[in-house]
Amino acid sequence: MANRDETPATGADGAPTAAAPSGTEPAGTPPAGTEPRGTEPAAVEEAAAEEAAPAHDPETAPWTGPGAWIFPGLVALFGVIAVWGALTIEAPPNSAPPGPGVVPGVIGVLLLVVAAKMAFDNLRVARAVAAGTDLGPPAPPTEWSPVALTLGALAVHVALLEPLGWLLAGTLLFWGVSYAFGARSPLRDAVVSLSMSAAVQVGFSFGLGLSLPGGVLEMVL
Repeated sequence: MANRDETPATGADGAPTAAAPSGTEPAGTPPAGTEPRGTEPAAVEEAAAEEAAPAHDPETAPWTGPGAWIFPGLVALFGVIAVWGALTIEAPPNSAPPGPGVVPGVIGVLLLVVAAKMAFDNLRVARAVAAGTDLGPPAPPTEWSPVALTLGALAVHVALLEPLGWLLAGTLLFWGVSYAFGARSPLRDAVVSLSMSAAVQVGFSFGLGLSLPGGVLEMVL
C-alpha cells in the first residue's frame, strides 16, 4: 500500500497554509447563481421594457375619447363661418371677377373637407377599439395651451381689425399664433408677422382689387 504524501502545502514565505476542504470554492468567490455586486435586475428589466415598447408615432397614433371630437368640431365651425361669410359678403361695385367671396369660400370648403376626414378617422378608430383591434399606443394628452392662445389671438384680431386696420391686426394675429406654437424670438417674430400681414394686404389689393381695413394707419397717413 503506497504511502500518502502528507507534506503540508507552503506559501511564498515557507509557512504552511491550510488546505481548502474538498468541494469548497476559494475565498472571495461569490456563490454560484448570484450576480456581481452593483447590478440591479429591476433597473435592467425596466430599461429593456422601455426599449421594447413601441415608439409613439404622431402620424398614426389614434385619438380616442371625447377630446378627439373637439378639433373636428372647431375646424367645421370655422369652415361654416367662412362659407357663410363668402355667401353673404357684399362685393364693391367696381370689383372685378371672381369677387371677394372666392377666397373665404374656398378656405371654408377645404376646412369642411378636413373636418369630415377627421370625423371619419375618429369613427374608424372607435369601431376598431370596440372590436378589440390593437391600434398601437394612443396619442398623448392634448396640450390645450396652444389651442387657447390661438383662439385668443384670433378673437383679438377680430376685435381690433376695424380700429387698427389689417396691417397691425394681422401682425398681432400672426405673432400670437407663432407664440402659441413655441416661437420665442420677439423681434424676429414681429418682423416676420409684419411681413406676412403686408404680403396679404398687397395680395388682396393688387390680386383681387380689394382694400382691407386701413384703421388708424389710414387716418394717420
